[in-house]
Amino acid sequence: MWFDPTITDVLRNLLPGLGDFFLLVTQLGGTIFYVALLLIVYWAFNKREAILVSYILIAAMISNYWLKMMIANDRPPVSNWHPGADASHYSTPSGHAQTSATFYGWITARIKTWWMALIAIVLTLLIGISRVYLGVHFIEDVLLGWGIGIITVLLFVYLEKPAREYLSRYNTEHLLLVLMVIGFLITMISSLFPQPPNDNFGAYGGLTMGFALGLILERRFVNFSNEPYEGQKWRLVLRVVIGLILVIGVMFGLSGILPTEEIWLRTIRYCLVALTGIFVWPAIFKKANL
Repeated sequence: MWFDPTITDVLRNLLPGLGDFFLLVTQLGGTIFYVALLLIVYWAFNKREAILVSYILIAAMISNYWLKMMIANDRPPVSNWHPGADASHYSTPSGHAQTSATFYGWITARIKTWWMALIAIVLTLLIGISRVYLGVHFIEDVLLGWGIGIITVLLFVYLEKPAREYLSRYNTEHLLLVLMVIGFLITMISSLFPQPPNDNFGAYGGLTMGFALGLILERRFVNFSNEPYEGQKWRLVLRVVIGLILVIGVMFGLSGILPTEEIWLRTIRYCLVALTGIFVWPAIFKKANL
């Protein structure tokens, strides 16, 4: 039988007592974790690669949202969810499975080492399994998410070079403005449809617009470097620690006046989150010589 939640019981019987472990693992496939990780890389390690992976992650998140909207398959019964598990939106395909396969798969394609491939496989498998173990997804959701993620990585690997050659003909800021407009238009279109409880398109639309606007402003007014300071790597540590506190503060501190339930207010909040991480904090730490 398709989309049968009993596979969750089978997993729990095979792996008893691992609920808290999988609650932790599932966080490694969430949007907040990816945003935090990419910002750390952007601020302190490899600005160019962080930007490239961000494009791929945005594509994965947006495509997953609309696939869920089109398929509109309900999640397994809440009564079967593990205590502490939380999920919203429709079920198919699994966003955690799709984005983890895309994110870790792309990193493996860039680093091209056996140990990165092993880490990517283990994390992707564990994240997918966690969604079924916690009872918030059917196994078919996860399998479909993995498949879409793998296909996405293969497409990006195949198309990266011709895409770069084609896009190099155009002004980068103009392309980013186009991305901003696309983010706005998709958000506007999504607002015309009934929204799943607590998971409207505002987060993805806001991140897309804030990412594009932040890059435009950063290129024009900041243009920071993340080359390490000789003997002063503590500066990069401060960049990361203070930056994460600032970004998390914006994300959760503004939730009271820009709540998740209202799509455009959520859009503004996540736009400010991306803008803070991409432009505002780099402008501050460059001025402060961090």
